[in-house]
Amino acid sequence: MKEKLQALVKKMNEDPSRLDHLSATYNFILSEGEAYSVEFFERGVELSEEATDKAKCSLRLKEENLHKLLDGQLNATSAFMMGKIKVDGNIGLALKLQNVLNNYR
Repeated sequence: MKEKLQALVKKMNEDPSRLDHLSATYNFILSEGEAYSVEFFERGVELSEEATDKAKCSLRLKEENLHKLLDGQLNATSAFMMGKIKVDGNIGLALKLQNVLNNYR
């Protein structure tokens, strides 16, 4: 999972114009015990291998579902409604994240 997130962050930093001015920090908390935080700021993205208290939106899901979300095989809204993703914090940011991910597929 770490490698996939690193590759996505690299891609986003190479072309930050498609970040849609997103400025927020997200936690991805995997049921398998791993956690990552991704911070979107003015013109870039940073990845950390742990959850952070400053995240405004935390997504709790299985690693398999995070892979599908990043690959575009899982719609965040549908996954939320089906209980495959649990959102703590600002749900609007979760929807914005879906749009940004779509920009980098």
